Amino acid sequence: MINFIQDLIQYIKNKLFSSKYVVKGKCKQCGKCCSAILFSDENGYIKTEEDFLNLQKRNRRYLHFTINGKVEDKNNSFYDGALMFKCKSLGEDNRCKRYILRSLYCRDYPSINPTFIHNGGETLDDCGFWFDVDKKFKEYLK
Repeated sequence: MINFIQDLIQYIKNKLFSSKYVVKGKCKQCGKCCSAILFSDENGYIKTEEDFLNLQKRNRRYLHFTINGKVEDKNNSFYDGALMFKCKSLGEDNRCKRYILRSLYCRDYPSINPTFIHNGGETLDDCGFWFDVDKKFKEYLK
């Protein structure tokens, strides 16, 4: 329950004090975002199984995910080597088996993280969502 309250507070804080980015588009219900998830802690993206186990010990919500691969992007050391995770609720049809009870993490996808966006982060290929700025530069000058 404590983790849920912490997640809720973080979610509200992110919504109230978010950056000048917005999410556009809509979900295509392909399930790709549920099987290529990146997690981070205070040291950056999770890159080892040991770091993932430590993350699970600190927050039980991560028990709902399994390691599903590794990012290989030699052009971007920020992400290269990061582990990808898959949600255990993803069904054979690539739909969530517990959609109504999904976590705040899932409800907030794709979340606006300025560091992620500034480092070249994008939504997954063929995803119906994309990031954009809330106003163009010329609008801020007015």
